[in-house]
Amino acid sequence: MRRNLFLIAATLLLPYFALAQGGDRPIRFAWLSDIHLGAYASAEDDFRQAIEDINADPTIEFSILTGDLTEFGDASEFDLLRKMIDLFERPCLFVPGNHDVNWSENGCTLFGEICGDQHFIYDVAGVRFIGISSGPMLRMGPPYVPREEIVWLDSVVRATPPMQPVIFVNHFPLDEGLSNSGEVIDIIKRCNVQATICGHIHVNRAYDAAGIPSVMGRSTLRRSDPIGGYNIVEIKDNQFVVSERIIKAETKPAWATIEMRHQKYDTSVKLADKDIDPKTNDYTVNAQNSVVTVHWQHLDVADVAAQGAATDKLVIYANTKGVVYALNAKTSGVEWSFQTGNKIFGTPFVEGRSVVVASTDGCVYRLNLRNGRCIWKFDTGYPIVASPNVVDDIVYIGGSNGRFHALTMKRGEPIWVADGLEGYIEARAAVDSKRVYVGTWGAKFYALDRATGAKVWEFDTGLGRYFSPAACWPEVIGDHVVVQATDKFTRAFDRATGEVAWASDEPKGRESVGYSADMKTLYIKGMDKTTITALNIENAKYEKRWELQMPYEFSIVPTRMVEADGLLFVPTEYGVVHAVHIDGSGVAWSYKVSNAAVTSFNALPDRRLVVMTMDGRVTCLKY
Repeated sequence: MRRNLFLIAATLLLPYFALAQGGDRPIRFAWLSDIHLGAYASAEDDFRQAIEDINADPTIEFSILTGDLTEFGDASEFDLLRKMIDLFERPCLFVPGNHDVNWSENGCTLFGEICGDQHFIYDVAGVRFIGISSGPMLRMGPPYVPREEIVWLDSVVRATPPMQPVIFVNHFPLDEGLSNSGEVIDIIKRCNVQATICGHIHVNRAYDAAGIPSVMGRSTLRRSDPIGGYNIVEIKDNQFVVSERIIKAETKPAWATIEMRHQKYDTSVKLADKDIDPKTNDYTVNAQNSVVTVHWQHLDVADVAAQGAATDKLVIYANTKGVVYALNAKTSGVEWSFQTGNKIFGTPFVEGRSVVVASTDGCVYRLNLRNGRCIWKFDTGYPIVASPNVVDDIVYIGGSNGRFHALTMKRGEPIWVADGLEGYIEARAAVDSKRVYVGTWGAKFYALDRATGAKVWEFDTGLGRYFSPAACWPEVIGDHVVVQATDKFTRAFDRATGEVAWASDEPKGRESVGYSADMKTLYIKGMDKTTITALNIENAKYEKRWELQMPYEFSIVPTRMVEADGLLFVPTEYGVVHAVHIDGSGVAWSYKVSNAAVTSFNALPDRRLVVMTMDGRVTCLKY
């Protein structure tokens, strides 16, 4: 049954002394996590039987689901999730986790349409439950609470009575594994937070979140056991007590007990400045060089997940509130903005006096570059997370429903639509005189006839959707088209036949690549190997130019590297930009702009680099 997740109970009117005692009566609720519908044959059965078990216990007032409710976050899984949630006979509160949003073909927009809001406030018996969603949304990278969720959480905490007990709900543990955990903790410590609950790790465990008593819960999945399980939480006698429940079998003795009392946390020290993990918040690298300065910085209210675009005068970017912005490249002033109907994950394409961009509202837009006015929009009927390419006055863009579109640049009229592609499209397609090349999250790479959209050839990694040539933008190089896949292989295909000219997983890259200005060198950022590898792509073979060890431990962000002024700019998970000499001789300089993943580079004249990070920061560096 569909529930309103913003129920504000009349308990707000209770005297403050009652609120300070952990509620005015006992509370008992079920806590489920990491259901992963669509991942395992038993996942749906475990969830269904857990719901039946909960419905059969009249003492359970409501249920909380702490994320990773689905495996891949596609529409079919969200539909199933909604049907399952409707089986709960009492209120069910839930937040998405990284599996729900990280690979979602619709940018998680259908989660809200099908399942409801991604965050919640729920007041019961004097206790306030606050739940927020987690990311990263549609970009590999470190666990991260989206910028708009931070803004929302801050507003809720400000509106919460100071003595009202609060239980904070999130998918990720509030520790060094969550890149902006310090910022989250700083906010919730301003209220009377008694405990935090989370999932993600799939085990029952108590831990300390910078002084806040916290627990992480098991997955509902049975794994090697005969049946799955969940947790039951009781709030009574000023205690928060957690016990594991084996579905339809037994409730085990309590494994965690938290004493509830009025909390007065020290908020004078900001963890967002100090942070839980010193590596995350270490800005000392900036003092170690004198060649880089911040020319300007613009802070958005939402995430910036897509690569930006730039001209000599404007920086164009889009955010996850669906707004396209044009900033003055010299001053960062907003020259214009344009609101689409939903989140944007695709990179805007600047062509002449126009900007072409797609939104998860399902539309492709052509905007006037000078003032941002809409010239036309074309509705594909389904969310788009891909980036457009414009060649010879034709807009080429992939959809999320097995389709690829070719539109006229002049009026946005369809020329052809290719159907039946397996998996959704995230990347920007490559185009030559005869064919269009694009990969999908169905482990497929396609060549389509440029005139008709007919399939010319296809390649299958044979490893399933998690190993797809989907996030990396392919490039046409001579007689080949080159792409990096999440199976860590870089492949060069014969453009005409689809035959693999060469393939290698030696650099251990995933999705982050870059090309030299003359398109003779391919740079690959290793994931398992903390290296940058430069390949000679002039010849039809795998040929390494150089390999450079990088000064970081691990990097999974898919952001494209950019070459300018004899330097290759390398992104990292925690906001550090590394400038590497293009001859492989070493790192020229490093600079940290944020604690969040770098999502975009755009080189400007006069040795300026625009760096965008997931937390909504658009920073222009002068080097």
